[in-house]
Amino acid sequence: MRVAIYRRVSTEMQKEEGFSLEAQKMRLEAFALSQGWTIVDDYCDDGYSAKNLERPHIQRMIKDMKKKKFDVILVYRLDRFVRTVTDLHKLLQLMDRYDVKFKSSTEAFDTTTATGRMFITLVATIAQWERETIAERVYEAMLKRSETGKRNGAPAPYGYDLEDGKLILNYDEAKWVKFIFAQYLTHGSQNIAKKLNSRGITTKKGEIWSDFSVRYTLKNPIYSGYVRWNYESVSGGHRKKTGEEVIVKLEQEDFEPIITKKKWDEIQQIIDDRYNMAFRSQNHYPFSSIGKCAKCGKSIIGNKKVRSNGFEHRFYKCQGRFRFGICDAPVIPELSIEKAFLEILDININQLVNEIDVEQNQETDIDRNKLNKQLEKILCKKERTKEIYTDGDMTKAEYRKKMNQLTIEENELRGLLEEQEQHASTEDIKQILSSIKEEWKELSYESKKHAIHLLFKYITIEIVEPSKPNKLAVVKISDYSFK
Repeated sequence: MRVAIYRRVSTEMQKEEGFSLEAQKMRLEAFALSQGWTIVDDYCDDGYSAKNLERPHIQRMIKDMKKKKFDVILVYRLDRFVRTVTDLHKLLQLMDRYDVKFKSSTEAFDTTTATGRMFITLVATIAQWERETIAERVYEAMLKRSETGKRNGAPAPYGYDLEDGKLILNYDEAKWVKFIFAQYLTHGSQNIAKKLNSRGITTKKGEIWSDFSVRYTLKNPIYSGYVRWNYESVSGGHRKKTGEEVIVKLEQEDFEPIITKKKWDEIQQIIDDRYNMAFRSQNHYPFSSIGKCAKCGKSIIGNKKVRSNGFEHRFYKCQGRFRFGICDAPVIPELSIEKAFLEILDININQLVNEIDVEQNQETDIDRNKLNKQLEKILCKKERTKEIYTDGDMTKAEYRKKMNQLTIEENELRGLLEEQEQHASTEDIKQILSSIKEEWKELSYESKKHAIHLLFKYITIEIVEPSKPNKLAVVKISDYSFK
């Protein structure tokens, strides 16, 4: 039997005895040897959580499963493999489709029978319930701490160090915090990030500054002696603002604020004013975000300038250069990118379509049915919660918390369903590619953007020859991937 072993540790568990990658490997190799199995590949996700399947080596394993490279998947324990029932169902369906068995070296699971599959699902369901129960208790404890002005164990923000649970001023970093707040009175966050990077100043994690990290610093009330709670929630691996942020004074007697609360409030007002006054362009840039710079891998973003003669010059800027200051890629005219894009469409369209994994459409149908069922359950739970609250069996605070949680889950599911709807069939893709090629000049910018973003995950753009006076840049599409 050909066996693929899968190992995983999250960053929090790497030092736990018995869960190290090397310890898992030794157990799995010994188990495979005892069964007379041949290990054909070792899939190892180092420092990844099992909260979803967005892990590089489990994705590689799924691809190899479809190529029938192994007969059995062997893991040290089920929770090294998956942690949610949804992901388990998805993987079990794939294993069933490609006739691959699953085995844990420490647990008695048999996925070859209906009873065995039911048992492994039951175990995963109970484990997920336990994790969610613990998470709810932790949330309540953190809420109580925040209401009394205590921090909840987060790492020290830039400008401070953490000593014995207290925030101690880091004078070297504090001067740059003051610099950020002072500069924002007359400069934007991108400009501030460039200045910090040009001076060799890094973030707390040793990374380069970006407009996001500058804004995050500006919006953090800790610098004025206050802490915030419920600022963001994490759902499906994405951070979202809750809209219910609570700010209270930090309870630490010897804490040294870097700026005054009045100054922090003034900066927040400036941030809000700039956001509200910002020009929201109604133009559509077909290659924005989906286009990637070949030099640094960052996205390119569209912009335009209108010359005195009324001519509209549309171009794209590499975010690695203009946002992070780590790249030297020049501005690229939109016409240059269009020319290179249409050239790849001159390749036989059938050849392009054949690069798409047709099986994705089959899996999409399965996933869509699952998502619809999950959405129905969430909506039923919301109705039931309303009934319980109306009957007086739930406090207002409990009702709001429960409804907020269910609404977040509902929005996540609706977002996933929208993504599923965007997957086009092979025939649709042929028609769209043909239409793009034949009618490109007649299409609106909005239609161009919709078509490109419907079909492609990314398009990597390489500059062969930069623009010169009276001569457009020459670029080529060096890589691309369909959705």
